[in-house]
Amino acid sequence: MVHVTGDVTVCCLDEHLENKIGNLTETPLAQLWSGETMQRWRAAHVDGRFADSGPLCTRCNWQSAGAAPDQTVDAWLDRLGDTELSRRWKARKQKRPERKKKR
Repeated sequence: MVHVTGDVTVCCLDEHLENKIGNLTETPLAQLWSGETMQRWRAAHVDGRFADSGPLCTRCNWQSAGAAPDQTVDAWLDRLGDTELSRRWKARKQKRPERKKKR
């Protein structure tokens, strides 16, 4: 979410910029999107460690708010090359209830 000031946050519900990752007047969006902060945030979410993703994530029903499809997460993990995180993600996927498919 980009605010009128150029501040970028990871969530459209973050009106108070609690999960601010930067500002577009200082850093290009591509750099913010693929930067260290976002990589840590993504890894924490994939790993189920929502408290490590900022103050809003523990209070959010993230799946109903637009969780990334499994295929997107799998592709990101392949690019990241973190085999341990990939292993934990696959284990978490197996344990969760089957998601309903969108029509």
